[in-house]
Amino acid sequence: MPSDEDVTQRAGSLQAMTGLSEQEFTALLPLFEHALAAYLQDRTIDGQPRTSRRYRAYAHCPLPTLADKLLFILTYVKQNPLQALQGQLLGMSQSNANTWMHLLHTVLNRALAQQELLPARNADDLAVMFAPKRMESVPQPPFWA
Repeated sequence: MPSDEDVTQRAGSLQAMTGLSEQEFTALLPLFEHALAAYLQDRTIDGQPRTSRRYRAYAHCPLPTLADKLLFILTYVKQNPLQALQGQLLGMSQSNANTWMHLLHTVLNRALAQQELLPARNADDLAVMFAPKRMESVPQPPFWA
């Protein structure tokens, strides 16, 4: 998988891979960074409770930058490739790709939930999303005029 820099240099590549424009991707980065830092403060990459050392990117990390991590998970969510394929594109094993997918998917969901951008998961949540927001000072028009 190409790096974030490679993808953003080609017109339309980012949109095709992730479904986001460059502006949307850039706007999501700080939210994703905050969610990742909060997650890794309490948990390890494997999801276990952190007991001693704090997180530090290791020397040969297949996803060295934050933008690469976000590109990796957004591509996975949109394209739904096999884990073995996505791992092969980055030079990592399927099990390592699986670990990163679980970690980054959780972080992405937290970042989107913080902005109330997660999709509705059941009919009740969907009804709340589409319920009209009523303003107290503005009279509501009648249904049948």
